[in-house]
Amino acid sequence: MYLPQTIGRLLTLLTIGFAALTACVSVDDSQALRTTIVTSGDLSQLPPSAMTYSWHPTLQKIFVDSRLDKQQVQQHMQDTLKKVLLTKGYRWVEDPQLADFQVGFGVAMGTQMSDEQILAVAGLVPGLSNQGVDPKKYDKGSVLISFFKPTGIAGQPTEMVWRVLAQGFANIKDMDEVKARFDGLIDEMLLSLPATHAVQ
Repeated sequence: MYLPQTIGRLLTLLTIGFAALTACVSVDDSQALRTTIVTSGDLSQLPPSAMTYSWHPTLQKIFVDSRLDKQQVQQHMQDTLKKVLLTKGYRWVEDPQLADFQVGFGVAMGTQMSDEQILAVAGLVPGLSNQGVDPKKYDKGSVLISFFKPTGIAGQPTEMVWRVLAQGFANIKDMDEVKARFDGLIDEMLLSLPATHAVQ
């Protein structure tokens, strides 16, 4: 006679249990969607009429583990930067003598690179916490973008005027997700870059 009530209670407990498990999973995923971005320098130091850029000759650093192809990551970084900068009116040129400024970048993904090491290399560190993120599913990645004034003299060091460093999480096992997160992060990192007069 009391069997239906007992089953009902069990179903209620199971439902609550599943809801709690679902909540735990969604917390992990929401934590993994966090990003932290820090900047340094002054974009107004770029030439007011700047419209062209080239890659910095030495600052194209890629630190990835064996799950990712270093050359593919570098090519994707270049392609994404070109796309985002083009929406703001900036055009890439191969010849650095024709460039109004230079763009350097660095990517660290799927490595055990510490924040201290990133600080030593980039001079900035967002300090994104791993708390609440499943390390078996997500890897922390760091992306650096730097703008330099060209010296116009071959072999001479260029002057960095602005840099931005971002950290976020991605599931390396899902490359579509990695690319989508990566592209969105680059776009967010360059939000403060003003458009050229050509697109204003």
